[in-house]
Amino acid sequence: MAKRAAPHEFKRGEIVRALEPLPGVPAGERGRVYLVDGFTWTRYRVLFDNGVDIGSIDGSKLARPRDYEAALARRAEAAAAARAEAASDGEEAAASAGGGTGDKTVNGVVVPARLLERSKRARERLAAA
Repeated sequence: MAKRAAPHEFKRGEIVRALEPLPGVPAGERGRVYLVDGFTWTRYRVLFDNGVDIGSIDGSKLARPRDYEAALARRAEAAAAARAEAASDGEEAAASAGGGTGDKTVNGVVVPARLLERSKRARERLAAA
């Protein structure tokens, strides 16, 4: 039985649609893959129906026409999950920063109180030496 290609792996000559706007190409534009290149990062050169030829396109930016709507739905779900995770991380950071634990936020990164205390002790040791 032949292996089924992953959703973002395309063959030469295959018809694809752009999942997001690319330079000179609106989202949803159809095109044909005419070059597949790369070892560790497979990239594609696509000639779109509007005449624009773009190379080095990652497979995650393309979808087969029959999978286009499902790919857009997966992207929307992933974006919503990322926003929810970022919001929960922000709430946790705000809770730990305001909770009196001694944690400090520097440039949006929470530094635990135990690391601050360890640095303070190291500075004291160096000053004493």
